Amino acid sequence: MAGPRRGAPAPAQTREKKLPPPSPAAFRALGPYARTRLVEKALGVTLSLDIPADVFSTQRIDEGTLLLLEHLPEGAPRTVLDLGCGYGALGLPIAARYPAARLVLVDRDLLAVAASAHNARALSLANVTAQPGLGYRGISEPFDWVLCNVPARIGPHGILALVEGGRALGNVRIVVIRDLMAVASALEGARLIAAGPRHAVYAFAPRPGEVVHDDGVYARDETRFGGLGLSRPHDASEDPAHAAALAVLADALPRKAPASVLCFRAGYGALPLFARARWPGARIVAQDRDLLDTAFLRRNADAHRMFLEVRETLFFRDGLENGSFALVAGELSPSAGEAVALRELADAAALLAPGGEALILASEKMEREWLRTAAPRAVQSTILLRREGACILRISRSRGG
Repeated sequence: MAGPRRGAPAPAQTREKKLPPPSPAAFRALGPYARTRLVEKALGVTLSLDIPADVFSTQRIDEGTLLLLEHLPEGAPRTVLDLGCGYGALGLPIAARYPAARLVLVDRDLLAVAASAHNARALSLANVTAQPGLGYRGISEPFDWVLCNVPARIGPHGILALVEGGRALGNVRIVVIRDLMAVASALEGARLIAAGPRHAVYAFAPRPGEVVHDDGVYARDETRFGGLGLSRPHDASEDPAHAAALAVLADALPRKAPASVLCFRAGYGALPLFARARWPGARIVAQDRDLLDTAFLRRNADAHRMFLEVRETLFFRDGLENGSFALVAGELSPSAGEAVALRELADAAALLAPGGEALILASEKMEREWLRTAAPRAVQSTILLRREGACILRISRSRGG
């Protein structure tokens, strides 16, 4: 294990720099996802970060991120790529510590990208660009540092692609949870830099090579839904209760074909492809904010030779005209919180055409704690059915309304 890094002055030798916290008005830029504010101290810099609901590590700055920040490569970088940036806990302290460097923060989750961009603006870090991306897609320029806090459930092929693709761009330094140490240490050229109670940092020297953009490296297994075989990526839900709840929503869909259908929070495509198989003549639009999910949604659609429109947006109403769908179907996210759920109910109602309906999957716990008393007054909803701990909310719009 290496000793103390020499890339930056030790904290004791560095006067702490405090960046002013974002204003309360700036915090509202994250909309209903806004949850809390965390203070991060790293690299001799103190930053206040606004944290949205439904992203990684909302209660505290992740220990793996802090360990990686303590063991960065030597020297002052000119360019840094933070892959899987989240809300900026890794990349933004580096941007503040090295204001002459250019930071590119990438995440597959549009909410994480929005949070990183918001925090960079709020902290006046003009040397930061936050952009959506899956892996290294769209990235070809070299970087001095390629950094990543590796997702715990990315899978061994995903880790290999992440490391080898990064080595083609520059010096790679990753942090992994203890359970992934065997996978990381087995990769060619792996060098253990530091090991903490629950994480380890590895370095990989640059090596000429090609950055491969193959979504198949994230594939975990095959599953079935509504008679369709579907490829499922790592990081998709492993909860058997989720599949059962989604089947309840599929059972609630109308028998008569609607002219147009929006499936929001579509994941890797179970519900929209089920709808396409049932209603081959309907317009089917599928939405998700996670680029890994939409990549597998497209893969599954291609495998079944089915066509549907795929939208990658933070909110499913973004860019759509009100009153444009006969059916809106999707599921609320417990981890996104009450404010997001209520926003999505209102958005679903706004998108309904006259005579249309929305069928929304929620848990009975969500219905009991959030929706009975706090549903938007403008949204008239009823419980269509309850089964297996799930409930289906029905929102309808009259033909004259």
